[in-house]
Amino acid sequence: MMYLLLCILFTTALVLIFKTFERYAINNFQAIVFNYITAGLLCFVLIGEPVNIHQITSQEWFPSSLLIGSLFIILFNVMAVSAQKVGISITSVATKISLCIPVIFGFWYFGDSMKILKIVGIVLALSSIYFTSKKEEKHKLTSPVLLIIPVVLFFGSGILDTLLIYNLETHNLVDRGLDLPFNSVLYSVAALLGIPVVVYKHFTGNKIQLKNIIAGICLGIPNLFSIVFFLKSLNHYPESTFVFPIINMGIVAASAIFANVLFKEHLSRVNRWGIVIAMISILLLSLS
Repeated sequence: MMYLLLCILFTTALVLIFKTFERYAINNFQAIVFNYITAGLLCFVLIGEPVNIHQITSQEWFPSSLLIGSLFIILFNVMAVSAQKVGISITSVATKISLCIPVIFGFWYFGDSMKILKIVGIVLALSSIYFTSKKEEKHKLTSPVLLIIPVVLFFGSGILDTLLIYNLETHNLVDRGLDLPFNSVLYSVAALLGIPVVVYKHFTGNKIQLKNIIAGICLGIPNLFSIVFFLKSLNHYPESTFVFPIINMGIVAASAIFANVLFKEHLSRVNRWGIVIAMISILLLSLS
């Protein structure tokens, strides 16, 4: 349970740090790129030995890690566009309910058990995520076609999580001590894709600022540990269909509570019911 709690804690910290970006007028894209640079460098430091590039590139999981690293930065940009064009509420729900994709994959590919309590718990988890994320947002779509954006985000996030499960289980990353080398490739790929864009924008008017670098460093540390403990949670518990609902509900509920306490964000009656449903769902999933 400690791995689950630490994953939820560090991922919630990411949400709260992002929230402070508004207050200090942080450039999201610059910060996210420096976040990937920080997380990647921290991985290499924690590995504690000289990095053998040939050894990493010859690993069977290396091609998948390139794809996942690319999805990291692509989905971040899709999320930003979705929040601006479609609304934060729809974007948040699309991202979190994408858990149903890796859950279905877990049932189908790994043969996870399908107990009644678990099924009910997963349904309640999806409901709680929707209700906890729901905001009274007056955001009018300029075109119905824009709804394609959160749909892309939904499938992209689900595929990303599914790839993480597949690689963890197939290549036994945590037990073989390969979780940090694996993560180092993910973050390095994302950074290498983002750096040219940041440099180009720097020379075309959008200058790199020290505050954005500092924000990226502050983001990169919890970002790394959120993935590390996420992989350890998946490795510790035999069924991903238990882990994903618990983590997603925990993040949504904890983020809502901390945002209410720290940033005085209003929790509506619907949001409060969502948190209650999340607690019931966690209980059912634990009993299953």
